[in-house]
Amino acid sequence: MHVPFADPYCPVGRVRAVEAARAAGWLPEESGTLVVIEGPRFSTRAESQWFAAQGWTLVGMTGYPEAVLARELALCYTTLALVTDTDAGVAEGEGVTQEEVFAEFGRNVGRLRDLVFAIIATLPEQRDCPCPKALDGITLPFELP
Repeated sequence: MHVPFADPYCPVGRVRAVEAARAAGWLPEESGTLVVIEGPRFSTRAESQWFAAQGWTLVGMTGYPEAVLARELALCYTTLALVTDTDAGVAEGEGVTQEEVFAEFGRNVGRLRDLVFAIIATLPEQRDCPCPKALDGITLPFELP
């Protein structure tokens, strides 16, 4: 089965997430491009420099296959990225450590939780987005609930 995937995130969820993040004082950038690497691991310096040269703004280990699976089930999916470090190769010096990443995450997990609750509170009860229609015209060998 091949579902449309040009825009992987729910446009309604994305707008609500952006609005809630702005209201919370987060969101230095409204958008970017996430490159997903196989993990768990940190990037090499050469990889980090290549990712930056391509114009990719975030490096992460999650987002795929989650976004694809959500689309294949006609679910709404929006990602939030809590940036914890600048990766290994953006500047000379030591690469990032797990301790640094966990410390940054720990400093922000409460704010992130509050943001998730704020976003959920603004989501419409009835979906009025293209997500539920992702499977229109595609014949499945089973029924979805």
